[in-house]
Amino acid sequence: MISLGCAKNLVDAEIMLGSLLKSGAEITNDPAAADATTLCSLLRELNALKGDFWIRLLYTHPAHWTDELIRTIAECPKVARYVDMPLQHIHDDMLARMRRETSGQYIRDLIAHIRAGVPGIALRTTFIVGFPGETAAAFATLLDFISETKFERLGIFAYSQEEGTIAGKMASQLTDKVKQRRREQAMAAQHEVARAISEGFVGRTLKVLIEGGASAKDLKAAKVASWEHGLIRGTDEDLAQLKGRYLIARGEADAPDIDGRVYVRGQLPVGNFAKVKIIGHTDYDLIAEPI
Repeated sequence: MISLGCAKNLVDAEIMLGSLLKSGAEITNDPAAADATTLCSLLRELNALKGDFWIRLLYTHPAHWTDELIRTIAECPKVARYVDMPLQHIHDDMLARMRRETSGQYIRDLIAHIRAGVPGIALRTTFIVGFPGETAAAFATLLDFISETKFERLGIFAYSQEEGTIAGKMASQLTDKVKQRRREQAMAAQHEVARAISEGFVGRTLKVLIEGGASAKDLKAAKVASWEHGLIRGTDEDLAQLKGRYLIARGEADAPDIDGRVYVRGQLPVGNFAKVKIIGHTDYDLIAEPI
């Protein structure tokens, strides 16, 4: 069972629950389980620690959510309004083949329940396309679900056959060409969603965590030279001149390494939280200035 002292040692600007799990914590959603910390009680204990920080909930399984967990997130201001919940698919046949313990309707109801219980929460998920037996109809159901649900953050993986696994021995394996094409189609569907979500942030004030300076390489990768609603239009040489003028930050809806960034035009203390105003966006990133 995790100790509160262990949690205190991890408090900086952000606590990833995955870090606590790797430290040997025994965490369950069953309040009756002996000698184990429930996820809800852990979140409440962490939320009670002094300091300004985020607690970020990662790698949650949709089958293990409870009403109490939703209430806990809503009632704990230090728990980031962000949840990583890999769904893998939405079609019932595929969920059964993947042994996901859920159904398409259960997932839809859970998402609606989470969003109603925690207004403004950002949902991150991942899907696997090209899993053995995925028909064109099953994939079409997934595409529709992506467009309709409008996940704030989403990743798509093409299934990779591995020897010695149950899935690897299944019949109806798809070709690499089909798997890659479906991944591209799914990402294209999410691209439209992500761009609209980013556009919706323009004009808003956000609390962000300042991570460090943005290099010319960072700015080029983020396509800052063509960001919307802004004035920067130029070449790679122009980007080099911008080095030192932008900071890299993350908002509450951005987990490190896997989500977008907030590029802040100005100077702020690294490692601290700051309030910024969003003045533009690219496809997946935001552009801001200090308030």
